[in-house]
Amino acid sequence: MERFRMEDFAKKLEEMEQNPQIQKLKQFPQHDGNNTFQHCHNVAVYSFYLAQRLQWDIDVESLVMGAMLHDYYLYDARNCELTNYQHCVSHPKTAVKNASKCFALNEKTKNIIRSHMWPMPFVERPRSKEAVLVNMADKYCAYQEMHKGIQKVEDMIPNQRRVLVPGCSH
Repeated sequence: MERFRMEDFAKKLEEMEQNPQIQKLKQFPQHDGNNTFQHCHNVAVYSFYLAQRLQWDIDVESLVMGAMLHDYYLYDARNCELTNYQHCVSHPKTAVKNASKCFALNEKTKNIIRSHMWPMPFVERPRSKEAVLVNMADKYCAYQEMHKGIQKVEDMIPNQRRVLVPGCSH
C-alpha cells in the first residue's frame, strides 16, 4: 500500500508541476532565493514525508493540490501595497480565489489552502490531516528556506528515497 501511495504521490506531483498554471509560480520570488514554485514543491514533498513518518492514511490528491496551490496568490509579496501582516492574513483567501478559477477544488483542498497560515488568522483552522500536514510543512520549509538557505527540502530529509521527486533516479 505504501509503495502505491508513493507512486500516486509522485504521479500527482508531476502532473501538478507540469501544469502551465502552476509553472506561473516560478516568476514570483519567495523566501530568500527560492521562488513560489519551489517553495510549494518543498511543502508538498515534506507534507508527504510527514504523512509517511506519522503513518497517516491520507487523501494524496487533496494533499498535493493543497500544497502546490497554498501560495497561489500570483504576485510578488515583496513589491505589493500590503504590509507583511496584511499579506500573511490575506494571501490564503486570494490563493483559493485564484486557484478556483483554474482548478476543480474540493472542500478539503480549499481548507488546506485557507488554513495553511493558521493560527494566523485564527478563524481558519485546519480541518483534516492533510491540512495539518501542509500547515506544519509550510512553516518548516519556510524556516529552512529563509534561515538555512535550503532550496530543495529533499536535501533535508534523512534516508529519503528519491522516488518522491519525479524524474530522479535512485
